[in-house]
Amino acid sequence: MRILIDEDIAHDGLFHSLGEVRTFPGRALNDPAPTQLSDLVTADALIIRSVTRIDRALLDRCPRLAFLGTVTTGTDHIDSAAVRNRGITFTDAAGCNALPVAEYVLAAITSLLNGPRPGLPIGGFTLGILGRGRIGSIVADWAARLGMTVLACDPPLARAGAAGLVTFDELAARADFITLHVPLTREGPDATAGMVNAAWLARLRPGARLINASRGEVVDELALLAALRNGRLAAAVLDVWHGEPNVRAELVAAAALATPHFAGYSVQARRRAVLRTRDALAEWLKSPAKSGVFSPLEPGRAGPDSRRPPAPDQIATLVKKLSDWSDRFKVAAASGQQAAAFDALRREAHAREELTP
Repeated sequence: MRILIDEDIAHDGLFHSLGEVRTFPGRALNDPAPTQLSDLVTADALIIRSVTRIDRALLDRCPRLAFLGTVTTGTDHIDSAAVRNRGITFTDAAGCNALPVAEYVLAAITSLLNGPRPGLPIGGFTLGILGRGRIGSIVADWAARLGMTVLACDPPLARAGAAGLVTFDELAARADFITLHVPLTREGPDATAGMVNAAWLARLRPGARLINASRGEVVDELALLAALRNGRLAAAVLDVWHGEPNVRAELVAAAALATPHFAGYSVQARRRAVLRTRDALAEWLKSPAKSGVFSPLEPGRAGPDSRRPPAPDQIATLVKKLSDWSDRFKVAAASGQQAAAFDALRREAHAREELTP
């Protein structure tokens, strides 16, 4: 069993008992060097991040591949049909990063109200949540506990009979803050690609602020930039972008906080994701999987009530960190160095600790 793992996935030797482990640079695998080609040809298992695109061309280079794992919640970097048609076993890390993303959203709201020195409480404002899944549910619970009025829009849940949901347009009309927590989908009745567009932005309540820590393609960036410039949208906090890592520099400059797709990063979340992937591979190999990464108290299996929201001083500390990272990202983007800064700052954010252990 040969296991090929992205070199930026800190696995601490967890996979060594399951086979021979080799590493690769994640962004290079779609245009591999000769040495990486030989590793792909002999790989039985491939463990990736979102920076590696799994498509038919890459799968053609992996004739032995039988197991694919991504340590991410999102799977839009993977051609699921191609993977399924080749009979490859697949696993993701859905839910593993729910807590750090929820913490990021609270910090973003606080920053939008106060700037880099939090002080004003967030209670009394209305928060609109697009997508009431794992992350959206935790954000909703914490925001309500902190005194916010919470609205949620989730069309699939609404069709399934879930109560207490509002429409997409009602969310726009009533919310002071809107935070996006949807997967990137391009087809079907609930396609999310480009759903935040000029027409929807025009319906926003005056003074509304937008937070996007889902996927960049959910938002029409040119329409968003226009809404920020003409004042229709008061501010935006953006963690995800079109064309990562070569993101649009003018949008980086226009965002109140601009970060390089690391809202879900934490030491603990990364550990959970690696353990979950390791356990899935071990189970597929019929080898003991004893990490117990999803105990009853882990995010993704527990309800949002299992954890209290972070304390105000903890959020204040995170706001300062995010402001510093954002400032550095903006400086790099202003000089055309956003791609290099994108990856460098992401690596730095790996050391972030969760506020709600």
